[in-house]
Amino acid sequence: MSNKNFELLKKSFDTELSPDERKILKSALDSSPELRKEKEGLIKIRSLLSGHDYTFSPDFTEKVMNGIVQDEHTDLSKTIVFAFNRIALPGLAAAIILLLFTILGNSTSLLDAILGVESLQPEYLSEFLLFNY
Repeated sequence: MSNKNFELLKKSFDTELSPDERKILKSALDSSPELRKEKEGLIKIRSLLSGHDYTFSPDFTEKVMNGIVQDEHTDLSKTIVFAFNRIALPGLAAAIILLLFTILGNSTSLLDAILGVESLQPEYLSEFLLFNY
């Protein structure tokens, strides 16, 4: 079954076909069991749907547009989370590794290594603390 024949079959349900198109569709239906099966399926679907009256509520358009806007916001938040996971978390891991190297690489006390004052001499501590940066 070709796509052109299937489109012609769908068109036959909604509009009047030209004589050439009817001829092409008839020969395609005669030669293709798949196309005949599709026609039967379309007839069943149309008969099932013909008994229902489909109407939309007055606020249908507003609900659809709100759904689209919310979906766009969700996409933006997913992008932000993705960027955070790709940038901030590895940066945090690198900072922790550098901190561990600093702590473990110094023979001075742990607090001095963390604060970066291990090379400060005790007699100059008051000047260091009182210095106005």
